[in-house]
Amino acid sequence: MSRGSSWARAALVAASSILGVLLLEGIVRLSRAGEPRPTGYAPVATDFRAGRPRNARGYRDNERALSKASGVRRLLVLGDSFSWGASVEFEDAWPQRLERGLARRRGEPWEVVTLALPGLALNDYAAQLAAEGMEYAPDAIAIGYCLNDAESKRAMKAREAGYVESDRRDPFLERSALYRFVAGRLRATAIARERVRYHRQLYDDKNPDWGEAKAALQSIGRLSRERGVPWLVVLFPLFGNPLDDSYPFFEAHRKVTLEAEKDGAKVLDLFPAYRGLRADLLVVDGVRDEHPNEIAHRIAAGAALRALDELLPPSR
Repeated sequence: MSRGSSWARAALVAASSILGVLLLEGIVRLSRAGEPRPTGYAPVATDFRAGRPRNARGYRDNERALSKASGVRRLLVLGDSFSWGASVEFEDAWPQRLERGLARRRGEPWEVVTLALPGLALNDYAAQLAAEGMEYAPDAIAIGYCLNDAESKRAMKAREAGYVESDRRDPFLERSALYRFVAGRLRATAIARERVRYHRQLYDDKNPDWGEAKAALQSIGRLSRERGVPWLVVLFPLFGNPLDDSYPFFEAHRKVTLEAEKDGAKVLDLFPAYRGLRADLLVVDGVRDEHPNEIAHRIAAGAALRALDELLPPSR
């Protein structure tokens, strides 16, 4: 074979390869397959445009007097961004739905006092309850529990710094939809695995963060017993993970349930309420914001109303 023929064949192969890549690039662009997908727990920049109202104490709630009006019953809600209602309208968040539902269901005035704030964890809930929460004279307490509530502030900062470091990208290559598709799948798989590993290890008995979280649950239980106030733990799944038998955090749910029940709480594990539903239909905006949307909040509120019927029977 002549040298000219070899070069011609090589050029033909190269041209075919380039055309194939360009064809794949076009297909990926048209199908939008290069768009990012959920990773299991997104470190999101929450849309705070829906963060009103804010009361004088800085909580996303109506103004609440410490003294309780005659005939009014109160539920105190502690929690993080899941209970604060990140990226959903105030009226759609599960604590506000509970306020309306309790009054309608029981035929008596109820106030749901919400002290939730984004970024809080179990240690914060215990401190809030002792310093402020009990001053509202609640008839019951509900804690909106997210699986990262067991982590310390130190661990949370390290986790968030790791997300920023791992998300560095090549701006030139990112122009290609095909590159984004392939790299995005690899990146999403790696991040999802790391987040599953991270949240599982939070509940390792050797992890000091879990030890501190258990101590916080004990503190909440002790104070609740002293004041004679029943309490409910509303345990959310991590959306963005499959809500079926492959959900990776059943053991973490079990440990939270056992520990909280040991400390006197009634635990409402919300996973059964969401089982079999598409996770992408329960979050605010897919990979960009995996907080529960108004549908997920409505489901949570309905389940919590039924759990409160058992925890605190209607007075009449």
